Amino acid sequence: MEQESNADKTSAALRALYRRDQRPWVVAFSGGKDSTLLVQLVLNMLQELGPLASKPVYVISTDTRVEAPNVEEYLANLILQMQSFAQRSHLPVSVEMVSPLPSEGFWAQLIGKGYPSPTRWFRWCTSKMKIRPMRRCIEAITIRHGSVILLLGTRRSESPERARRMQGRERTDAGLNPHDEIPNALVSTPIMDWSTDAVWEYLLAHEPPWGGDHRQLFHLYRQAEGGECPVILDLAQPSCGGSRFGCWTCTVVKFDKSMQGFIDAGEEWMRPLNVFRDRLKAVREIPEWRMEKRRSGVLTKGR
Repeated sequence: MEQESNADKTSAALRALYRRDQRPWVVAFSGGKDSTLLVQLVLNMLQELGPLASKPVYVISTDTRVEAPNVEEYLANLILQMQSFAQRSHLPVSVEMVSPLPSEGFWAQLIGKGYPSPTRWFRWCTSKMKIRPMRRCIEAITIRHGSVILLLGTRRSESPERARRMQGRERTDAGLNPHDEIPNALVSTPIMDWSTDAVWEYLLAHEPPWGGDHRQLFHLYRQAEGGECPVILDLAQPSCGGSRFGCWTCTVVKFDKSMQGFIDAGEEWMRPLNVFRDRLKAVREIPEWRMEKRRSGVLTKGR
């Protein structure tokens, strides 16, 4: 089967990379199918190595504080399960949830500073609520250890644009490429050649080492009819939104397919959130409701 072949190849590559040097790993975890697969393969590999699993592995996730409540609850419970697994397994695994500082949060920017709700051209939410918290954590680990290997669950088949970016990066003989913005961090993409079908086939056929199964994750995808909001570590990556799991306040897109999918699937309690999101977007697009001057004192365009 394709997923078994992929799993064998990826697991072998992970073992070789892990034993190659003493640099710790940082696994970026969003809670979606791809990063879940990556974490599962990494933890399975560590269990198989047993006493040879000596260098630390950090699993890092980000809570923007405005995630869709059902997704936020799922992710919080999953993090607790992983933390419990890390403690009882006696493996060098640390699981951490990071979040933006209060001054970086959605409401601090929207109400406190008067930012318009995010657009494709002014996507301040990505840098402040996703990139900065994750970067601070990775940079702290890098300072502590000197250098790290960052594992991302990105795949070529996600989009032609992503495939082109991944193909264009220069890699070492170990398949690593330097991170564009984080010094002393090398990037590995172990599941880049997996298809979407292979990802789901593996997850539904193999229980995770932290316990339970992936039925709830599959159920969330079926409700939302889309994919997860990706772990974003640089502004060259596309924003979340559309049919992806993301912030319930997301106004980057015209129509939140993910939230509407949840509502159509019976999550009627989310309707007021959707109405509020639509209101945020509508208010942003009323010129008369905008200040004539920017905070710098410069007149806005057209005034």
